Amino acid sequence: MASVDGLVTGMDTTSIISQLMQLEAQPQTRLKTKVSEHQRVQTAYQQLNARMLAVRTAAESLTSTTTWQAVKATSDSSAVTVSASTATTTGSATFEVVRLAAGHVVTSAVPTSGSMTTGSLSLTIGGTTTPLTLTADTAQGVADAVNKAKLGVQATVLTTTDGQLLQFSSTTIGAAQEFTIDGLSEDTAVLTQAADAKITIGTAGAGGYSMTSKDNTFTGLLPGVTIRANAVAAKVTVSTAPDTDALASAMSSLVTAINSGIGQVNALTAYDPTSKTAAALNGDALARDMRNQLQSGISNGVDDYGSLSSLGVKLDRSGSLSFDKAKFIAAYQADPAKVQTAVRTGYAETFRKMGVDATDSTKGRITLAVQNQDTALRRLNSDITNWDTRLAARRVAIQRQYTNLETALGRLKDQSSWLAGQLASLPTSSS
Repeated sequence: MASVDGLVTGMDTTSIISQLMQLEAQPQTRLKTKVSEHQRVQTAYQQLNARMLAVRTAAESLTSTTTWQAVKATSDSSAVTVSASTATTTGSATFEVVRLAAGHVVTSAVPTSGSMTTGSLSLTIGGTTTPLTLTADTAQGVADAVNKAKLGVQATVLTTTDGQLLQFSSTTIGAAQEFTIDGLSEDTAVLTQAADAKITIGTAGAGGYSMTSKDNTFTGLLPGVTIRANAVAAKVTVSTAPDTDALASAMSSLVTAINSGIGQVNALTAYDPTSKTAAALNGDALARDMRNQLQSGISNGVDDYGSLSSLGVKLDRSGSLSFDKAKFIAAYQADPAKVQTAVRTGYAETFRKMGVDATDSTKGRITLAVQNQDTALRRLNSDITNWDTRLAARRVAIQRQYTNLETALGRLKDQSSWLAGQLASLPTSSS
């Protein structure tokens, strides 16, 4: 309903109604303020949850047997590169790289005159002979027929100082790629003989043996180790040992995650006395408890092991952790089994349980806090929507009241004018 601004009264009815509606909307405004506050708290809980989830993930890595089975393979020669799986056992092997795998390369001179073939052409590879279809009895025609067949041989016409030459090359390496070309008018010459890579271990006849590979890659010499030959070499030693760098990295990741979690709690619970501004979770018991748990998880040490400072993990007076990689590796190398037990079932397990307790998708403490905020937000937004309907109806009612007021005053004014006219029309008495 449109308002009628001051037709009779001269009042700014629209402005008056707007001010009245601001008063009427104060309860809804307070609800909207509460929504902002709950959203701020919910965002803070989500940030805290992300940090605790990082702690949980880093701790789970250290409680996994796979992490502690990590083995690093090394080679004492650039002629060989190695990689190891987690199933690798420690050990070493010495061998000789006799040869590398090679592809098959054949050439044939292009006659200066006459036919390129004897009338037919075929390619034999792996014991199978395939006739080739020529579109032209020329060097390029032969190359096109070989390439079109897509049998694993690539043909190219080369121009050399001695004239044109046809070169045929296997597209992959290994002894199985040997081939022959039959039907050329000129003899073929083998430039490179197809061959498998070969390594020898020990002395033949005295327990030694050889291994071959079609692609320079060898497996089985050491369990879980892949060896790739890059060059011929007289003596190469490949060794495997526990990957202490990987373990130290996993420990460092957990320390970093814990520090990040403590730092996040500090930021979310802070209070700035200068601006008198409190962070979203200032005074929040759950946030404080998360910080206390993170710090006590280190300061309490590990049963049957003692302080974690001997593993390079130390809590300083500011509540932050530091990690000494060299100290951790030295402790592990001195007693691998004891350190693994202390970390897997003590240190890391403590933080894994802490992370699960905080972030479990159904009953995690922070998860439930986020869900509670979500429930509160849905209720508040529903109340705000209801207020929209209520305020719209109230605006219509107020507009109607002021419109009726203007109309009533207008009628009174008309009556007053009529009466004045009637009075003015009455005859005056003579003195």
